[in-house]
Amino acid sequence: MTVELAIDHIGSAGDGVAEKDGKSYYVPFTAPGDWLRASVLEERGNGSVAAIDEIFTPGPDRIDPTCRHFGTCGGCSLQHLTPAFTADWKRQRIIDCLSMAGIDGANVLETLTSPLGSRRRVEFIAAKRKKGVMVGFHLRRSHQIFDVGDCPVIDATLLALVKPLRALLPSLLKRNSEAKIMATVSENGPDLLITAKKELDLETREALAAFTEEQQLARIAWQQSAKEIPEAIAARLPAVVRLNDVPVTLPPGSFLQASKAGETSLAEFAKSALGDAKTITDLFAGVGSFTFPLAAGARVHAVEGDTELVAGLQAAANRAILPVTSETRDLYHRPLLTDELNAYDGLVFDPPRAGAKAQAEEIAKCDIPVVVAISCNPVTFARDVRTLIDGGYQLGDVLPVDQFLFSPHVEMAAVLKRD
Repeated sequence: MTVELAIDHIGSAGDGVAEKDGKSYYVPFTAPGDWLRASVLEERGNGSVAAIDEIFTPGPDRIDPTCRHFGTCGGCSLQHLTPAFTADWKRQRIIDCLSMAGIDGANVLETLTSPLGSRRRVEFIAAKRKKGVMVGFHLRRSHQIFDVGDCPVIDATLLALVKPLRALLPSLLKRNSEAKIMATVSENGPDLLITAKKELDLETREALAAFTEEQQLARIAWQQSAKEIPEAIAARLPAVVRLNDVPVTLPPGSFLQASKAGETSLAEFAKSALGDAKTITDLFAGVGSFTFPLAAGARVHAVEGDTELVAGLQAAANRAILPVTSETRDLYHRPLLTDELNAYDGLVFDPPRAGAKAQAEEIAKCDIPVVVAISCNPVTFARDVRTLIDGGYQLGDVLPVDQFLFSPHVEMAAVLKRD
């Protein structure tokens, strides 16, 4: 079945949305104002997913994609839109989610967008098939692997590993098996964590150690499943990142802000908002992306649920002689309580996508004058901000940061103050 459609807007998943005869159609890789013919593929909720057959008239914000793989590779969905439109769309996503939470009139600033080639942390998928190993990303809406050649988004040093990995992995993986490869840029070369169901024998370990030297990696680690503790197989040099010029050693596969530019923008926003605070707690602190910038002018207590991250953060702070204390604590099940929070005059929290519901409820009851909320999910962000507002905080500036180029994802930070 084919249908002619006029694309009205881009939905939250990045697909173009058209309305016709009381029904919604979701069409990937379309732009507002596109007039086109599309084939209906499947039903989705009260609407249908469709694919472009022919564009009769392109919308004003449609441009040629940056990458030759766009539309095949599942990594990007918005390359066909102007950068200005994408930046405004991501800003509007935050406004819309805040509005759905009953928060209108928020001062959402212009989006800060990271440059091309700045993505410093990426997960490749490797699959061994009859003809060899493919290394890349999943095809759009598929479990099949796209063998990546070019990518305008990720750091060039990570992209340069794809061909050597294709040569290495055939001897390491079983036929019809897959592996995940988390690659992170560090000061001393790329840091790799491979997740694959395979017991490592001496020959495999020697091959991985040789690969580390040949490719000038900082380290290569292995685990059979995501639940296991990674084992460092070879470490040429420490896998170090600099946070506010403080060298911090990363545990294998640890979370890091997607781009240095995005991390810097978020940290500067937090520092400005918390400028007069002398005692700050950094919740969901990770490796210390905000701990170390804030510790340049205040005492900071970093709280994080991962023991290795906390150990690395504290060791780095000790070496730099910074006023940082730390605590390993599961903030989902054991959030800092009101009395504990009242020991601080500033707070920043940056939870995973699920947000910080339990912790936000405690923050809403405390006396901390300034709170900075950071998130990568506008829905849970809006929910947590609503909780703080209900507790008496007033929402100030909200900063959108686009570290995830050409995807529907957006990072954001907001300042909230007690009246």
